[in-house]
Amino acid sequence: MIAKRFFYLFLLSLALISCESPRSHYVRVFKSIDLEVNHNSQAHNILNGICSHFGPRLAGCEKAIQAEEYSSLLFRSYGYDQVFFQPFSFTQWIRGSASLEIDSAGVFRPVPSLALAYTPSARINGRIVDVGNGLIEDYSGLNVSGKIVLVYLGLLPGTPAGVKNMSRACKLSFAIAQGAAGCIAINQEPGDLPVTGSVSFDGQIIKIPALSISYNRGMQLKEQLKTRSCLARITTNNTSRPVTARNVVARLEGNRLPDETIVIGAHLDSWDISPGALDNASGVASVLDIARLFKSLNLQPARTIDFVLFMAEEQGHYGSESYIEEARHQNRLDGIRYMFNHDMTVSTYGFNLMCRYESDELFQEMGLLMQKADTSYANSLAHFTYLGSDHAVFIFEGIPTFTPLNRYEPTHTYHTTGDGPDHITSGMLESNVKLSAMMLYVLANAETLPANRFTPEQVRQYLIENNLQEELVISGAWIWD
Repeated sequence: MIAKRFFYLFLLSLALISCESPRSHYVRVFKSIDLEVNHNSQAHNILNGICSHFGPRLAGCEKAIQAEEYSSLLFRSYGYDQVFFQPFSFTQWIRGSASLEIDSAGVFRPVPSLALAYTPSARINGRIVDVGNGLIEDYSGLNVSGKIVLVYLGLLPGTPAGVKNMSRACKLSFAIAQGAAGCIAINQEPGDLPVTGSVSFDGQIIKIPALSISYNRGMQLKEQLKTRSCLARITTNNTSRPVTARNVVARLEGNRLPDETIVIGAHLDSWDISPGALDNASGVASVLDIARLFKSLNLQPARTIDFVLFMAEEQGHYGSESYIEEARHQNRLDGIRYMFNHDMTVSTYGFNLMCRYESDELFQEMGLLMQKADTSYANSLAHFTYLGSDHAVFIFEGIPTFTPLNRYEPTHTYHTTGDGPDHITSGMLESNVKLSAMMLYVLANAETLPANRFTPEQVRQYLIENNLQEELVISGAWIWD
């Protein structure tokens, strides 16, 4: 009798679920996600664990290998049975010693600096020439042959409106083309920390040494150069070697549209100078906690979800390129509907749809429902396109990509020695986990999705319309003509 009663209650619950409207269903799921994150989120613990146990995780090094193993074990502990590695090879740059001395008053004095990645071993002396933003037009009328150029990595105050900034690699290519013997790059973020980052287009050592100095010291040097000549001595000692790294993938098979895939990813590697808390343990912790949440709440996606931790993003997006090639080899590439990238994802308030305007209506409508579960959500949408992370590889394949909109300016220490976990709170991560999990659930279960994969000609036009052609031509990556 009792068994029969429970059986009828079970049938009644199925009937109620089947009668539930899609909007009511989403609101109910969003509220369960909100409660789960508020009470059980592990994102902050994961971030602290990554930073304390592994520290700097340059792809291909021992700590990075340990982080790969740790992440795969976490996925399995959440209940994922499809967890696998994607190995790939690339050229790893290995930081050695670097020193910068500047003579502005008859005496050479040391200046704290960091080598930019893929800088060679070198010993040079030369006069410093300020080339402003370091864009090609900034060299007009200047002779920098055999000299050391001073380059601002951002856009200086007073730069004319409409001037587009270029990557640090592009700025180094301009310096090399103009005959410079070396480069001093100024961190655009105020403070006294120099910054690192890759200046190579192809993962090979560049021709001239390039060091970074802090914003404060750089702006001071710019003032000195207005009134007197300054000399510099640069000494670097760096090497490179072929290594293997691995993406970590956890796959949650879709129950209705398994051949369609939503990719949610973050890069697991960091630079070698800090634990990389903001860049990018924050993104890794978010993706892992979202994966945990889906299993904890038994959320069933109609489409397949690939939770991917990419390696070697910092040194050239090699992990995301490997993922794309593997998907192509397995005939899964056409089925990838969206790529959701998490790189420095804290304090989320909206989403950047990267000029795929056809997605606006779905995101806006779902955002209104998300606000019923989390009243702090701003439901903001943005459209700006950039290529400086793993999503770029998906853009080149015509796959719609998007990212969270984040507020991290007060803790913008990425690519510096200051990128530790102390300035990242649990709340900063939890806002991203809950809102991203909600939108991921929508994309995995919506009856139809508004954005489709671009054709190669559409990709070409998209890149031109978003002012990315010039940078890709300079880097040698423009393949659409």
